[in-house]
Order: sequence, then C-alpha cells, then structure tokens
Amino acid sequence: MWLPFDNPKKMDYRALRSSSLPEFSYIRILSGESEAIVFIMKEMIVGAWHLNLSTLEESHSHKAMEKIEINDDSIIEVYEADEDLFSTLIELNDESKLSIPLEADIIINEMFMDVPSRDELLERYRIRVPSDESIERLISDYKSEEDF
Repeated sequence: MWLPFDNPKKMDYRALRSSSLPEFSYIRILSGESEAIVFIMKEMIVGAWHLNLSTLEESHSHKAMEKIEINDDSIIEVYEADEDLFSTLIELNDESKLSIPLEADIIINEMFMDVPSRDELLERYRIRVPSDESIERLISDYKSEEDF
C-alpha cells in the first residue's frame, strides 16, 4: 500500500456525512488488530485495502471491504486529496480498485452514526430551554435559601 504522508489534508470528521466528503479522499481505519484504507471519489468507494496486523495478511478490493470492521474504539482518519494525487494513489494501488464502485454511505453510516442536534434532542425529550429571567429567579431563590 502506497500512501503519501505529508500531502493530503487531514480533515475534521466528527460530523462527517457522505455529502460533505471531499470529491477525492481516503479514509484510514485502525481497529484492533487491523488497518484499512478506503478510497472515495465523488461519494463512491472506488478502492479498498485491509491488513491484519497480527498475521500481516493483506486483502484488496472487495475482499478488503468484507474484512473492514468499525467498532466504538476504532480510530478513523479522513484525508482529502486533489484529483491528481488521488489518481496517482489509485494508479499506484491498482490492486485495491473495486470492479464495481460502492456508495460511500455503506461505510460512512457505520463510522459516523447520526448524532441528533441539540434542538432535536430538546424536542424529543420535551425539554424547554429556560429563559434568562427564569435562571436569574432560580439563582436569587437559591441565594435567599442560603441566608436562612
């Protein structure tokens, strides 16, 4: 597996969605006893590589996709590349190309579970945000109780 170590830009991926993926990127997944790389172009997975770290067995393409595991303790890194660098990566890692590209949502949904927004959570649990006036009243009530 050939990857550059300084060119691609590591992205903030905490709230990543397939629609927010760069046009050309790759994702590195470290999970327990394995490491995997998934190449993504225009919201499609076009290549994959997997390495079992205990046996040093490599898998490529569709076999690699089958072996990729994503757990709660997995380390996931997303790298952005420009079109030229991405083409070079795919060319140098030709054995990793998928014969039929897959939708990136397959792996994105597994990696980045939808985290509800604050407003959605408040609405779901019927929580009302207190007004500034309510907060001040609570504080003054608390202070007056301390005086007793």
